[in-house]
Amino acid sequence: MAKSSWSHALAWVSLAGALAGCSTIPDHPQSANPPPITFSDTSANSDEPIPKVEPPSRSGNPDTYVVFGRRYRVQETSEGYREEGTASWYGWEFHGRKTSSGPLFNMFELTAAHKSLPLPTYVQVTNLENGRQIVVKVTDRGPFIGERAIDLSYAAADRLGMLEQGTARVEIVALAPFQFLPKLAARRAEQRELLASRQNRPEPVIKPAAIQFARATPARPSAQAPGKPPAQVLARIEREKARKAQARASLLLAQAPVDRNAPKTTTRKVAGPNQGLTRLLSRVRRVRQHCGWLRRRRPRKARRLQQIGSRR
Repeated sequence: MAKSSWSHALAWVSLAGALAGCSTIPDHPQSANPPPITFSDTSANSDEPIPKVEPPSRSGNPDTYVVFGRRYRVQETSEGYREEGTASWYGWEFHGRKTSSGPLFNMFELTAAHKSLPLPTYVQVTNLENGRQIVVKVTDRGPFIGERAIDLSYAAADRLGMLEQGTARVEIVALAPFQFLPKLAARRAEQRELLASRQNRPEPVIKPAAIQFARATPARPSAQAPGKPPAQVLARIEREKARKAQARASLLLAQAPVDRNAPKTTTRKVAGPNQGLTRLLSRVRRVRQHCGWLRRRRPRKARRLQQIGSRR
C-alpha cells in the first residue's frame, strides 16, 4: 500500500512539472544527461542583461516558419515594438537544449522566447498585476500554445513573481539598440515592388466581336466595261497556241515518208516564245524537199525502157 502511494506521488510531481507553464517547442530532442542544476548558475547569471548591438542570428530569422500547421512571419526590425499579452515560463524540461538562435537554453539566465521578434532582441517586460519589471534577451521561438505573447525563462518568471500562477498579464517593449534584418527587409521590398507592378498592369480589354448580318437586297454587279486581260494571261494564250501548232506539225511529220539519204538541214535555235513555230517551219521545209525529190525520181522500169529504145 505504501509503495502504491509513493508511485502516485511521483506521478503527480512529474505531471505538475510538465504543466508548469512551459509552451516552447524544442528543435532538438533532450539530451540523455542534461546539465545539472547548481546554485552557481543562479548566482552567476542574476544580473539583468545590458542591451548591446549584436549580429542577427543566421538560423533563427527565417522569412516565415510553420509550427502545428500555423505559419508565423518574422518581423524585419524590433524598432517600435510594444505589446500587451499573456506571459508564460519554461524551465527544467528545456534546460540544456539548443534554442532557435543557436545557444543552449539555460533556465537560470534572463532570457525569453517570442514568435516574431528578430533574434536576438532585448525587451523590457512589466508584470501588469504587481508592477515588477525586468530586462530579458529574446533568443528562442515560442510560445505556440493559445494566444500567449512571450515565454520567459525560470529566472525571469521568478523576478516577475509569476512562478506559482504560471502565467501573468504583461507589457513587452523592445529596447534600443534595435535589431534589424537587412536581407529579410530587401527580399520583402522586392516582393512588394513585384506585387505593385502586377497590380498596376492594365487589364486586357475584351471587345465584343462584330456581327455582320446578310443584306436584305442582293448586291448588283457593276456595269463597267471589261478591261484588257493582263499580260500574264496573254502570254499563256500565246504559249497554248504555239503548243497546238507544234502538235499539228508533229502529226504531219509522222505521217510523211522519211528519206534517210536526204541532206540534213541545220536550223538555228531561236530563243523566245516563237521557238516552237520556228521548229514547225523547219520541219515543213524538210517535208517539201522530200516531196520534190520524189517527183524528180523516175522508176527503174521506165529508165530501162528508155535505154533499150535508145539502143535500137
